[in-house]
Amino acid sequence: MNDENQSYDAPVSCAWPLVTVLGAFLLVNLVQLVSILKERQAVTQTTTAAAQAIGRYKTVSTKLEELAKDLMRLSLTNSEAKEIVTQFNIQMNQPNAGALPPAKK
Repeated sequence: MNDENQSYDAPVSCAWPLVTVLGAFLLVNLVQLVSILKERQAVTQTTTAAAQAIGRYKTVSTKLEELAKDLMRLSLTNSEAKEIVTQFNIQMNQPNAGALPPAKK
């Protein structure tokens, strides 16, 4: 009887390991995609916040420059203003002063 010599093997299926590997691959890529989207959102928020900060800096800088100019003009006629200018060493830069090369010694 041939039944004793023949062993019954179930057909080998490569589908389940392949599905498992592909599922893991998709899961890893999904996690990376979510991470990239979060980073992109954070960069956008940071860029927006930086743009707002630059706008505030320009506003404050302009107002401070106007205040310093007014104080310098006032110091010509007012001794208290002159004392403040002297005490805090307030100076106005000459226009295009940064364009000139430094003097050689």
